[in-house]
Amino acid sequence: MAVSPEVRRGFVRGLEVAETQQVLAVAARESGSPYGLWADDPVGFIEDVLGETLWSLPRKILAAVPSARRVAVPSCFASSKSWTAARAALWFTMTRPVGTALAVTIAPQWRQVIRQLWPEIRNAHSRAGLLGTVDATQLKLPDAAGHEHVTAYGLAAPPWNETAIQGIHKASLLLIVDEAGGIGHVIGRNLRAMLTGDGTHMLAIGNPPTDDESSWFEQLCDNPDVTTIPISAYDTPNLSGEEAPRCRSCPPEMPVHSLAAHLVDKSWVDDTIRENGEDANYVIAKVFAKFPKGGPSRALPSAWVEAAAEADEPAGDEYVSLHSLDGETDGWRVAKGAWIRLGVDVAAGGGDEFVVARAVGDLVQIRHTAAGLANIHPMDVAGRVLEEIRHAERLRELLGSEAKIRVKVDGIGVGWGVAGILAAWGSEGLHGAEIVPVIVSESTDREPDAATLRPHRKRDEMWLAARSLLQPGKEGQGRLRLRIDSKTLAQMRAPTIGTTSTGHTRVESKESLKERGLSSPDRAEACLLAVYEPAPPKTRKKKARLLA
Repeated sequence: MAVSPEVRRGFVRGLEVAETQQVLAVAARESGSPYGLWADDPVGFIEDVLGETLWSLPRKILAAVPSARRVAVPSCFASSKSWTAARAALWFTMTRPVGTALAVTIAPQWRQVIRQLWPEIRNAHSRAGLLGTVDATQLKLPDAAGHEHVTAYGLAAPPWNETAIQGIHKASLLLIVDEAGGIGHVIGRNLRAMLTGDGTHMLAIGNPPTDDESSWFEQLCDNPDVTTIPISAYDTPNLSGEEAPRCRSCPPEMPVHSLAAHLVDKSWVDDTIRENGEDANYVIAKVFAKFPKGGPSRALPSAWVEAAAEADEPAGDEYVSLHSLDGETDGWRVAKGAWIRLGVDVAAGGGDEFVVARAVGDLVQIRHTAAGLANIHPMDVAGRVLEEIRHAERLRELLGSEAKIRVKVDGIGVGWGVAGILAAWGSEGLHGAEIVPVIVSESTDREPDAATLRPHRKRDEMWLAARSLLQPGKEGQGRLRLRIDSKTLAQMRAPTIGTTSTGHTRVESKESLKERGLSSPDRAEACLLAVYEPAPPKTRKKKARLLA
């Protein structure tokens, strides 16, 4: 233990099996743990005990934890964040006497704790055949007398819950903050107050938040007393050219492959920049691992869109799987009796798409997309929408929904003809849906509400209505679940909002988006149409004229 970890690793790797057993026995007697030889060497523990491999930046991060009080890692998408944090938790708890050390993993939401970090801890523990047991969010180890101790556990710390992390004390304590970009200032201050002894450490790791300037995580990373190690997409092996070692974390039944197979790749980076724009907050955070500064406000904040895309499926007997109902390939759950609505954005040429989206209660999906000359004929487009209406009506019967299907059609250009054809087919008995043409360039026909952003036109109102539905409530979730593709998500994040000279809010136009090199938000607006309810048309009273 008096020599450096690098020298010690070479010594251990040169031992025969019987010699290794003797060394571990001495380590257990002298340090209280058979793995005490690696108490200051998480890299060696991962390689020699877990039998896994590391690439350069996780190696650098883990090597910093034993000596630094606080280590912060702003990181890009798919940079082995949870993998690294999970190994840190196992290293800390397994290399110290049982009952003297505690590792606590913290994330803003419970699903992040139970579905991201702890499966990594559980799988690594099992593959290495380590002592103790790991359940959904706890690691228990036996002491010399056979009594079990909880040596690591996970918890959620929502920004509004000041008591979430109170009562955590231990002389040897490792706080692992996963998805650190979502940690609130109050929670962050409490975390800092817990790091009081020489044996306390914190590893905070996550994507920079896209819409929260001066967040707790940003302030932590900017603190000169904190060891900050950023991971940009361009630092990862698939883009930096680093030769990644063989992956030894996957089950042995899998074909031999490189660690790089689990990391962000160039095609994802190129697609993300093309779909969002290089100056978008989402790209700055998810690709470059930097904290967005200022910049224009977005109609739909990236963090809200992501939360809706990652929202958990609801539980309970009042919900049923779409797959079990109508044989749909996706098993998303919907409420019995849910209101079904369709949104139709009709292609206007120039590369635009014809899109049909569907909302079943709070669940939003893309049902159909097409581009090309076939979309310029209103009869063909209406025929395809009719198919979706009939499918929705079958689903309505299965769900026991009382409300009629409502179909909101973008009524500009070809869309006006499509809406007229669908309305005529409805009067002929081909379907029973309500057809609602929406002229997005018209006035909202609503009185401005002081509590809203005062939309200028119906298109602005449509985007702002979605904004209110996506805004997280007290539980950290909005009122929509977005089960849509990455292109649609990018379109939702793209438009900015501004203010007119009259004080009304205006959402960035399609023309402006195209000038910035972004695609027309046809898919996003079909989704927004599905959940948007315009004001009913006003009835105009006839005025009497005096004839004599």
